[in-house]
This record gives sequence, C-alpha cells and structure tokens, in this order.
Amino acid sequence: MNHRDRKLGIGRSISRRDFISGVGVALSGSALSSCSWVEAESPLVKNYPPIRTGLRGSHAGSFEVAHQLRNGRRWEDVEDTDESYDLVVVGAGISGLSAAWFYREANPDARILVLDNHDDFGGHAKRNEFWHEDTMLLSHGGTINIEDFNQYGEAAKRMMGSLGIEPSRYAEFMDQELHNSLGLQRGIFFDRETFGTDRLVAGPGKPSWSEFLAKTPLSESAREDLARLYEPHADYLAGLSRDEKRDRLRHMSYQDFLVDLLGIKPESLAMLQEDTYWAIGIDALSAWAAAVEGKPGTEGLGLGVDRESRASEYFRFPDGNSSIARLIVRSLIPAVAPGKGMEDIVTARFDYDRLDQAASPARIRLESTVVDVRHRGDPETAEEVEITYVKDGRAQRVRAGRTVLACYNMAIPYLCEELPEEQKQALSQSLKAPLVYTSVLIRNWHSFVKLGVNNVKCPGSYFSSIALTPPMSIGDYHHAKSPDEANILHMIRIPLSPGLSAQEQWKAGRLDLLTTTFETFERNIRDQLGRILSPGGFDPARDIEAITVNRWPHGYAYGQNPETGEIAYQIDEVAPEKAPWIAGRQPFGRISIANSDAAADAMSEGAIGEAHRAVMDLE
Repeated sequence: MNHRDRKLGIGRSISRRDFISGVGVALSGSALSSCSWVEAESPLVKNYPPIRTGLRGSHAGSFEVAHQLRNGRRWEDVEDTDESYDLVVVGAGISGLSAAWFYREANPDARILVLDNHDDFGGHAKRNEFWHEDTMLLSHGGTINIEDFNQYGEAAKRMMGSLGIEPSRYAEFMDQELHNSLGLQRGIFFDRETFGTDRLVAGPGKPSWSEFLAKTPLSESAREDLARLYEPHADYLAGLSRDEKRDRLRHMSYQDFLVDLLGIKPESLAMLQEDTYWAIGIDALSAWAAAVEGKPGTEGLGLGVDRESRASEYFRFPDGNSSIARLIVRSLIPAVAPGKGMEDIVTARFDYDRLDQAASPARIRLESTVVDVRHRGDPETAEEVEITYVKDGRAQRVRAGRTVLACYNMAIPYLCEELPEEQKQALSQSLKAPLVYTSVLIRNWHSFVKLGVNNVKCPGSYFSSIALTPPMSIGDYHHAKSPDEANILHMIRIPLSPGLSAQEQWKAGRLDLLTTTFETFERNIRDQLGRILSPGGFDPARDIEAITVNRWPHGYAYGQNPETGEIAYQIDEVAPEKAPWIAGRQPFGRISIANSDAAADAMSEGAIGEAHRAVMDLE
C-alpha cells in the first residue's frame, strides 16, 4: 500500500470489505465495536442483508448464474421439490412484490412463491442500513421516492392506501428548515483534472450566474458562454412550430445543439457533461430530451415540462422506496415483522428466516436465479408451468398454476425459450442504463456546515454528485439534527464513454461496473470527499466509518424506437403498435410479464402499474 492510500485510510478496518464467494463480510473494526445493537438481536449474526456493506446492488452471487444462462449453459440435473403454487413470481423487486399483492387481493387463499436472484428483496428499492453506536442511519441504494403520487394509477393508489402510505403527510416528516438554518446550499466542485485546480464554489447562480462564475476556475470565455446559457432564455429556434422544433432537435445531440446552434465553445461543455439522468453524456443525449427536461440553453424554446404549474404529490422514505417493498412484504407475510403502517415500517425489525416457511401462504425465496420457465404441455391447453431455479449451486423445480415474470425483460428470452420468436426479439430490445448509488457513513458533518453546502455537483469527477441525506424523521426514526452527529452521504456515479451512442455507452458502462473492484470505488470515494471537504476539516481516514457501493449494471428502464434504434425519450414518441415493450409484455399461455421494463419507464408507478396489468392478464 502506498503513502497516498494510507493517508486516505484505505487500510483502516471499517465496514467496507468486498464480498467473498457471494458471502458478505459483516461489520468489523471500529464500526463493529461501536454498534451496541450487535450484542443482542444482531442481524450480523442472523440473516439481515440491509446492513451488509461493500459491493451491493448487483452483488457477487446475484448475476453469475444468469450470465451462464446467457452464455448457453442449461441445467439438466434438476431436483423436483414437489412444491406447487397458484402463482410463482420471478423477481422480488417492486413490480414482482406488487404482482404478488394484486394476485392475493383477487385470490385471498392463493399460495404464492416469489423467487429472486439477490440476497434481499426489493430489487432496485435497496435499503442501506448503518449503525453508529446505538443509532440507526438509513439511505437508499436505488429507487429514491414517489416522485408524484398523482401519476400513480388507480390500482397502485389502492395498494398504497391499503399499505398505509399517505404521501400527503410528507411535510410532517421532512425538516425543511434544518439545512436552511445552518446556511447550507448547493455547490459545484471543479476538479483539477478537468478544470486545472480543485475548487468548491457554493451557491450556483447566486446572486447571478455571472457573479457566481467569476468565482470559478473557468476561463473568461467559458464564463461568458455559461452565463449566456443560464441567464437569458432566448428562443434559438424562433419561427418554428413546436412540432418543427421537436423534429429538428430529435435529430441532433444536446452537445451539437450547444456547439453548432448556440456557438458554445467545447471548453465550456465540461460543466454540463454530467447534467443528465439518462446515464449518458451530452454527446449522446438527444437535444429534444434536453429541451423537455429544461437543460441550460433550452428554456426559451418553450418545450420543457411545466412542473411548477402542475399539482404534484411527492413522498420519500429515509431508505427510499425500500420501505414500500418492506410494507408489501409485511402485508404478504405478517410474521416477518411487527407493525401495521408507514410510520413503523422504517424501524421494523425484519426476520428474514420467516420469508420462506412452508406454513406461510406467501413465500419469498432469495438467492434463487430462475433459469427455465415452460408450460407442462401445449401452452394453449397446459394447466401448469414449471419453473427451474438455481440455489446454492443446485437446480430445483417448482410448479405453478400461473407465472408472472417480473424480472429484467431482456433476460426472459433466455429463460423462457418457448415464447414466440417475435416476442423474444421485442423483449431483447429492453434498455437499462447503468449507474452507481453509494452511501457513506461519516462520523459528523461539520465540514459541510463550515463550507456552507449540502449538495455538491461534481462535473468531471469520478462521482458526479455528493449530498447529505435529507433530514427526515418518521415514527421512531430520527435524522441527524446536529453537525456533531453521524450522517450519511449519498454519491452518484454515471460511467460515461464519450463518442459512443447511448446504447454503446450503456454497454460499456455495464462492463465498467462489473469489473471495477471495491478497492477502486473506495479509493475514489475517499479521494473525492477529501478533496472537496478537507477545507472544512474533513479527514477521509478519520471521518469515514462505513461504505456501501450499490452498483446497477442493469439500472433504470427506458424504451427504444425500433425504427431508428434510438432511445425513446418519451414513450408516446413510439406508436403503441410499434413499441417493443408493448409487444414484449403480451401474455403467453399461463405466463404474463411485468417489471418497469414492460412500461419503458424507470419509475415505481410504471413497475406497479405493469404488475397489476400482468395479474389481470392471467385472469
């Protein structure tokens, strides 16, 4: 280990080790000794995945069997469990769990089995749970929130209401004043590799963009470019109708729009490169998508979504939408945890040993990768479906009257070979954007207060942003009220490959995430946090207590335009009869298909809506 690594604290024993052979190494060192909860009902001793750290998300052990299936392996020596269910759901994410809930709503006495390849339920709704002394701290490792409850369908709202979720009460739980009272605001970090020097500048656009940019290490030319982008709202396509603007913008990238149409110089683009949720660079992002999102330089076009005038209803749990998954699981299997509503779910102790018990009408079987789904006989007349999965290296088979495939839709052609070829081709066009959500437990957050920031955008850096978790208290869970207390930082990484198409960038990003070691993530986490926060007194070797890296090589779902091969930035861009996600999700015999992929929509409302549709397809 070199001097730089030692200074960053790479050798310090904390809750951050890699997984070995798919088994998580539990808390160690200072984090273990400070966790008083360990001594009694310790989830470190019992099976409790949310507290596992290191590489999570697509963790070791969760994807290898699926990759073997993709590469042509088939399992011949299969053990028949003699288990039979009314419904087997493949995938225990939000969509799969919702499918189980909707099916039981319609069939109260049904026997249901949910299979999933991960060691935890929830899919992308991942709970990151940390303990500092006797205090629990939570963060999301994937799906974040209910962006707008008004966009949820009737069935989704009915399920949410039954689970006790009341988005209208968000203001009761969110502390809107804490960060403001401490003078915290957004900031931008300019790194030396991209901008020539390390510099954190707080308050983007304040008191004006010109005055803010004057504090940055950008050249005078770049400052002028960006001030022109951010401050005036000129219509650079004046005289064209909305349809004409859309058609022109759909055929150029956001980068080309900035450079060719607005005359922005290439050196000015660095600050905008990470400014997208599409997990691609601005060279591959459609100018139309940028305009719909209201990216800099597009506001005057009049094409952006008017979010301020639209009534919306936002809600967020401290652990993101993991609490929604936990509520569904507790509804299906009441013995798994005590409680009955959204206020107690956050701190409810889950007993994972109760997820898969023979006496329970609903069961969830984790670390079970499905490799074959087929009807017992002719799909048109068969009365059962056989589902083969691999668990602990052994192939096992169960039977079901009906099956919902709520897994990654691109994997379905490999595990359900009897599907029609046209449907398999449509499913193979399912797109996923890779990304990394990282949670870092720090022993205090004085450095943020001293620097006056709570959320920092980092264009050009390894992680594109860092932020303190929102100060939210609900039930017995309480956020950090004082900078003296431990807190969690959330960091986002989007693996970019400039110069490639969106799909090729995503392919390269998947490979990047699956081949990057935890040590590389950790080194970059420590280095970036040290460079940003050390002027505020932060020491990465001293102040970092635990790290959880949630990597999602197959992250969030989007659609594809089959005529152009490009991303469908808005699903209504593709006629329903041509949309591959609609062709792919059609029921086949006693098999139906769910997941957010089936909606070409990465939002939870899409996942839940498709779950309900898939269950209705089986009736």
